[in-house]
Amino acid sequence: MKTLKIIGVVVLAFVLILAIVIAIQPSDAHFEKTIVINAPASAVFPEVSNYRNFNVWSPWAKMDPQTKHTFEGTEATVGSKMSWDGPETGRGSQWIEEIEENKRVRNGMTFEGYDVKFYNEFILEDEGQQTRVTWTFDGHNNDTKEKAMWVIMGSMLSSQYDQGLKDLKKLVESKTGR
Repeated sequence: MKTLKIIGVVVLAFVLILAIVIAIQPSDAHFEKTIVINAPASAVFPEVSNYRNFNVWSPWAKMDPQTKHTFEGTEATVGSKMSWDGPETGRGSQWIEEIEENKRVRNGMTFEGYDVKFYNEFILEDEGQQTRVTWTFDGHNNDTKEKAMWVIMGSMLSSQYDQGLKDLKKLVESKTGR
């Protein structure tokens, strides 16, 4: 009986800590990762502004190769859209909302089961013969479900963004011979 009591206290403490962690999540979530690529922004831009190219180096394309993708609109322009449906990645879509050639691409995103819209952005900054690429994620955590999602998503995104940027760097540098 004493063992059950200890287990119960541990489980209760875990649930309480998790509830506190979820409750203190920010209303506006932000995450970003950066890498320097040994190539000009003009070599990086096509890889981050075209959804077909994005899927070559995307960490999610590798994580869920069975995902079905559909593409709409003119590639690499405002309104261009990619939707996905995969056993691991679920369903969702992203579309280009703003684009500045060789400088930035801002995407809106939705995920099935969530009523909110999220954003990601690629910011390209020239550094001589190199380009600093910053990949951001932003969203609103309006309720407990969204804050709980952020607890999970925020920690997963770190390694996924890191891997994606490393693969982007490898791809661009191999294409430019650097």
